[in-house]
Amino acid sequence: MDAVSGKKAPVGTGSVTDHIYCQPCANDSKNIPPDAFCTVCKEFLCSNCARVHKNMKFTKMHPLQDKGTMPSSLQPESENKHFTETCQRHAEEFIKYYCPNHETLLCGECLAEKEHSSCTIDKISQVAKRYKEGAEYNSLKTGLVQTATDIGKLSHDIQTIMKSVDEESLTNINELRKFRTEINQYLDKRENELLAEIDQKKRTSKTLLNELKSKCTNMNSSIEKLKSELQAQDDNSNQLLIVGKRAIKELAGLQAALEDVSRRNEVPRYKFHRDPETEKLIASEKPIGRLEEDESTSALGQHHRQQQTKQEQRQQETIQQHRKQMKAVSQKGESTAAAGQQEQQQQKEQQPGQLETMQQQQKHMQGVSPKALNQCRADLSQSQFSKLPDIPVKTEADTDQCTLTRVTLLSGERLLLADRNNNSVKLVDTTTNKMVSQVKLPGGPWDLCLLPGDRAAVTLPFEKKIQFVSTQGNVTLQDVVQVDGQCHGIDFCDDNLIVTFIDPGKVVLMNMKGKVKKSADKDSSGKPLFQNPCYLTVTRESRTQSQTRPVIYVSDWYTHTITKLSISLEVLQSYQDPILRSPQGLTAIGDNQLLVCGRDSDNILLLDTLTGEITQLLGKEEGIKGPYSVAYCSLKKMLFVTCNSYDIPDLNNFVKVFNLV
Repeated sequence: MDAVSGKKAPVGTGSVTDHIYCQPCANDSKNIPPDAFCTVCKEFLCSNCARVHKNMKFTKMHPLQDKGTMPSSLQPESENKHFTETCQRHAEEFIKYYCPNHETLLCGECLAEKEHSSCTIDKISQVAKRYKEGAEYNSLKTGLVQTATDIGKLSHDIQTIMKSVDEESLTNINELRKFRTEINQYLDKRENELLAEIDQKKRTSKTLLNELKSKCTNMNSSIEKLKSELQAQDDNSNQLLIVGKRAIKELAGLQAALEDVSRRNEVPRYKFHRDPETEKLIASEKPIGRLEEDESTSALGQHHRQQQTKQEQRQQETIQQHRKQMKAVSQKGESTAAAGQQEQQQQKEQQPGQLETMQQQQKHMQGVSPKALNQCRADLSQSQFSKLPDIPVKTEADTDQCTLTRVTLLSGERLLLADRNNNSVKLVDTTTNKMVSQVKLPGGPWDLCLLPGDRAAVTLPFEKKIQFVSTQGNVTLQDVVQVDGQCHGIDFCDDNLIVTFIDPGKVVLMNMKGKVKKSADKDSSGKPLFQNPCYLTVTRESRTQSQTRPVIYVSDWYTHTITKLSISLEVLQSYQDPILRSPQGLTAIGDNQLLVCGRDSDNILLLDTLTGEITQLLGKEEGIKGPYSVAYCSLKKMLFVTCNSYDIPDLNNFVKVFNLV
C-alpha cells in the first residue's frame, strides 16, 4: 500500500491512529507537526510553510484553517460521504463550507475566490452539530407549522369567498329575474288597459252601426209596404188618391229618417300609435340594469391585502432574524451556541401561551365556520314566496299524465324527478326550464335519494327493487337490488340505505347490497309503529357545538304523523298538527327545520323539530293541490313542488316554482 505524502501509513491489520505531518516538509523527509490546513490544496502545513503559502502569488488567496478548525486526518473519500449536495457553480465539488458574512454555502473552489478572502469561513460539518439544537432550526420548524396553518386558513377563506360569490351571483340573477317579472307585469297591465279601451270603442261603434242598420231595415220595409198598397189600389181611383195622399206624408217621414241615418252614419276611427318614450327605450338598446362594485367587496379585498402585507412583513422579519442568529452563531462559536440554547429555552417557555392562543383561534374558527355559514339563512317560517313560471316535464315519450312523486336538487342547477306513471327518472335544467335527460325504469318509481359519486337510488315498490342510476351527464341505469317487500321512501347515510316499506309498515336499515342490518316495525308493547310510511329523510342534528348525530324523519300517510328515529331505529319523538293531513315528501333544510308536504291538506309546511311548531308556507291560494314532494335551493332561495290532482290532471305535468321574497 502506497503511503500518502505527509501521512504515516498504518502498520499491520489493527486500527492505528494516523499521524499527520506537514506535507511539503514530508517531501524533504522532515516530520514536522502541522499548524494549518489549506482547504483548496488539501495540504497540512507547518507554520513556516503556511507563511510561504500565504505569500505566494497563486496560493495567497487560499483560506487556511488553524489547529482548532483543521481536520484531524486526511481522509477525503470518507469525508465526502457525509456530503451529497454539489455546488451549483462547480458541479464536481461538494458544498462543505458556510460564509456567515455573505450568508452563502460554499465548496472548496468557492473559497479560492477573492470575495471570501477576508471572511471567516465555517466548516459545515462542525457548524451542523449545533444547528439542529439551535434557535434557527426551531424557528424554521415553527415557521413551517405556522405557514401551513396560514395556508389552511387562507384556503378556508377562499372557499368561503367562493361560496359567497355563488350566492352573490344567484342573488343578482334573482333580482334581475324579479325586475324582469315586474317589467312583464307592467307591460301586461298596460297592454290589458289598451286592449280594454280598443274593445270598448269597438263595441260603442258597433252598437251605433247596428242601430242604424236596424233603422234602414225598418225604412225599407215601410217603402215596400207603401208600394204594395199603391199597387193594390191601381184600379180604384178614389181609394188610390186616399192611399197616395197618406203615402206622401209617410214618404216625407222616411226621407227625414234617412237623412238622420245618413248624418249619423260616420263613426269615430282610431289607430294605435306607439308610445314615443317606450319606443326610444327600445331603440336605445340600453340594458335593463347594471352591476356595480359593492363597497363591501372593496373593503374585503383591502382587508385581505392588509393581512397579506402584514404576513409578508412578519416573514421578512423572521428571515432577517434567522440570518442574524446564524451570523452570530458563526462569529461567537460555542458561546453563541449556548446563547442560542438559552433563547431556544425561552421560546419553549413562551410556546405554551402561543399554542393556547392558536388553539383558541382554531376553536373560534370552528365555532363560526362552516356550520355558521350553513345556518346563515332566513327563518322560512316568517318568509313569503312569489310564484314563478312552472316547469313543464311531460315529454313525447310519456304515454300518460305525469305523477311526480319525488323532486330533488342536483349540482349545476338541475332537478332529478321520479315519474311514477311513466316509469321514468327525469333530469331538468332549471336555468332553461327544459328536460335534458330521461330514462325508462323496469317499473314505476316512488322515491329516490342521492349517493356519492354522482349516483342515485330509486325505489320500485311493485317490483320490490331498488334501482341505481348515474346522474353524471344524462341519467343512465346501473345495478338493481332485490328487496323483500314494497319499498317506498329511501335515503342514504354512512354507506347504508334507510328504506320504508308498507304492508306491513316498517323502516329498514340495509347495506348497499340490500342486506338487512336492522328493522323497526313495532314498539315495546307490540303495537305497530307505522301504517303507511311513504317517505323519509335523514339529516344531522347538532348535539354540541362540534358534534352531530344522524336522525331519521318518517312521514305516515294514514296516521298524519311524522316520527323521529335515531340511526339505530329507536323512536325519539313524534309530531302532529291539525293543519297537516296525510304527510308525504320531507326535506331537511338545516338544523331543526323540515319541509313537509300535506297531501290532503293541500299545503307545504315548515316543521321546527325543536319546538314541534308547524307553520304553513304555501297553500291552496298559491295553487298547491295534493303535493307529493318539495325541494329547496338555499343559494337561489327557491322552492320546487310537485303536485298530483285528479280534478286538475294537467297540474301533474309541471313542477311548481316559488321564489323567496
